[in-house]
Amino acid sequence: MSENAFETALRTQLASGTALINLLGGTAIYNGQPPAGIARPWVTYSLASGMEDNQTPYDTQRLVYLVKAVADSLLTAGLIANEIQSRLHHQEAAIGSGVFWATRETVVRYQEIDPVGHVIGHAGGEYAFRRG
Repeated sequence: MSENAFETALRTQLASGTALINLLGGTAIYNGQPPAGIARPWVTYSLASGMEDNQTPYDTQRLVYLVKAVADSLLTAGLIANEIQSRLHHQEAAIGSGVFWATRETVVRYQEIDPVGHVIGHAGGEYAFRRG
């Protein structure tokens, strides 16, 4: 999947966290679905919604990305989600000509059972990124 400048910066912000990379066992951070055959755990991010504020003459945006860990247990996914939060929540990132500020707006935490009976944990949140 091709990325825009914001998504590239989001990946960089996540990948620069040593504790997060250690929990993942490498830079398993993907925009959307990971490639087939990739072992868990991994982190995914995808645009959930976005809008132009149009409240001033200046370009301002609000982008909401779902950023979550997918792991072989809900406990592991939760530990990774904590590191995601430390990399994103209340953090700033300069992207192109703007500065984005992030806040976590929702919490995501659930598990599923795959067709062969393995538990897969999902944990993370929806993060709002504002540029102004």
